[in-house]
Amino acid sequence: MREKVALLGSSGIVSQRFQQRLANHPWFELAAVFGSSENTGKALHQLTWNLPEPRPELPNIEVISCPVSDLNFELGKLNIQLVFSALPTDTALEIEPFLRQAGKHVFSNSSPHRMDSDVPLVIPELNPDHLDLLDGQKAKYHGGSITCSTNCTVMPITMPLKPIDDQFGINSLEVRSEQSLSGGGLQMITDANQSGEVAPEIPGEAEKIAEEAHLLLGELNGNEVTLAKFTTDISCRRVMRNYGHLVNVKVELSENTTEEEIFTLLNNFTSLPQQLELPSAPHQPIIVINSDIQPSVHQWAGAESIDNPDPAFDLRSGMAVVVSDLQLTDKHLSFTAFSENTIRGAAGGCLLLAELVFKQGLLV
Repeated sequence: MREKVALLGSSGIVSQRFQQRLANHPWFELAAVFGSSENTGKALHQLTWNLPEPRPELPNIEVISCPVSDLNFELGKLNIQLVFSALPTDTALEIEPFLRQAGKHVFSNSSPHRMDSDVPLVIPELNPDHLDLLDGQKAKYHGGSITCSTNCTVMPITMPLKPIDDQFGINSLEVRSEQSLSGGGLQMITDANQSGEVAPEIPGEAEKIAEEAHLLLGELNGNEVTLAKFTTDISCRRVMRNYGHLVNVKVELSENTTEEEIFTLLNNFTSLPQQLELPSAPHQPIIVINSDIQPSVHQWAGAESIDNPDPAFDLRSGMAVVVSDLQLTDKHLSFTAFSENTIRGAAGGCLLLAELVFKQGLLV
């Protein structure tokens, strides 16, 4: 029997990525979707479908809208303990702690609690040990918890950096990002495609990336994380591409190595999700190529069939990070990396995180 789960958010891009990937999930059953009052009572198949892939066959359930104070009652009627959040920041700030206090387990793609000292911010392949922070939350909040996935642009930066940092150490990090329209939401895609242009500035993004990178690559000591100490120089810009974030990365290493060693290290990298064979875990989380990155092709990196990817059935599609243009001079390494920001950088990454926590029995 599959575990019943709820989704907070019904019509946004990330919410519908969750619906897409929960439609045929082997462990989780989408049993409730909460949304805005304008969608109340609509069946999922009646909502406007905002993803480029066809709508999968979704559960025959209607969108629920209720006061925050009634959320726990509604979830209790369906015996739901596990909740995915694709809420806007202000709404998540109110609702997620309420559900935690009520003993629910919230897996959040939203940002407000990522830097809370007792909330694990986790990329499953990088820092699964940080999930030990859940013990403190469960003791304090009647068994409830919040677990956060990361900023979408942090993913293609830190996934390759983790094995590099573990092996050779990192003194400094420089990033120049090219972020897609979907990172700004559905309205940004619509507006930019109509006007043919988009403002390149992304206020506050560089600071978020730096904070999260230091936390993700930090070390858990007891009930707190000691942040990584490398320096950062990060700038971000929006580009006219609907899906997928590309980053140009330069790092100064602490120890000498060779391009061949780096290439082999990244291509052979696997971690706990691969060992546990989690449904959304790509067999090869980092794919190093010798050609240019092609966003329309590489957005499905990790798929069982790259020629005919179907993200509603193949949960590994879009879950790998692609790395190209590796160059090393002395201790100065540069590379370009790419990942699908609404899948690996959002709903898919959050779902993989829930799979890891569920598989390890950390929800009890």
